[in-house]
Amino acid sequence: MEINYLSIIASIINLVLLFLIITAIFKGIQSLKHFIKRNKEMDKKLDTIIKKLENKEDS
Repeated sequence: MEINYLSIIASIINLVLLFLIITAIFKGIQSLKHFIKRNKEMDKKLDTIIKKLENKEDS
């Protein structure tokens, strides 16, 4: 029974690369969710500021 060490090493490298790619995709999705959440919060703050400014103009 002959063991081909080169194919074992290549398989390990492929598994590591697959893990890194999946991790990168997961991190990208998390950062995108954080970006969207931050933009929604910024919209709420801007709406509050605009309402306050409109109330001052009406007075």
